[in-house]
Amino acid sequence: MPVSSQKSSLALIGARGAGKSKLSRKLGKATGRVVLAIDSLISYEAGGRSAAAIVEEEGWSGFRDREYEVLVRVCAMPDIIIDCGGGILVEAAQSPDQPESLSERKGQLLRKSATVIYVKRDLDWLLERAPLDHSRPDLGGEYRALLERRLPWYEEAADFVLDMRSLSIAEAIAVIRDRVLLGDR
Repeated sequence: MPVSSQKSSLALIGARGAGKSKLSRKLGKATGRVVLAIDSLISYEAGGRSAAAIVEEEGWSGFRDREYEVLVRVCAMPDIIIDCGGGILVEAAQSPDQPESLSERKGQLLRKSATVIYVKRDLDWLLERAPLDHSRPDLGGEYRALLERRLPWYEEAADFVLDMRSLSIAEAIAVIRDRVLLGDR
């Protein structure tokens, strides 16, 4: 039996730079499913503004609210692959002296409507490959602390942990097909 026989969609979560988008696109081709990238939809609905521009103009709370609104609509669609941004499980800090917090509303929504797959990478691997992309918001100089806070959130939210340490994209797709979609556990 599949990891979740009642949930027809798949949601890929994990840190920025873990390879969720590439894996989502290739998984979509392999399964014939539509892939919806949350960050791209947010940008589209914001008139084409980049995530960095949205955060600069509306703050993190504005971006996180947009993220939730898009997620609500996407999670209502069946049989899709949801390519989640690295902060999908995050709520913006309530004040500058507080850290971001775990988003119960987004986590519950994902778990209710999709089989959540955590694309897991080692902390050092993520730090070495931290993308420098000006279209993405700056995560601050404390990226290690941010990752250390978020990595357990991904693990807790996941129905299935896809450990990418020794997998190619093709192997990862085979694991998802066999262990999640077909349920060969």
